[in-house]
Amino acid sequence: MLLSRVKKLCQKGASFAIKALPVIVPAFLLFHTNSTCCIVNGQPTPPNSIKKYRKF
Repeated sequence: MLLSRVKKLCQKGASFAIKALPVIVPAFLLFHTNSTCCIVNGQPTPPNSIKKYRKF
């Protein structure tokens, strides 16, 4: 009984993670791009190829 509940919970969690992945990956990519291309990290001007990921 407990094993079936745990298995069902794991399946729902995996299903949610797979559905949320297309939203999470671009958000992390945008965060990483914006934090890498800053003056503090030694890159005052971002490369031209990275501008397509930035939203501002």
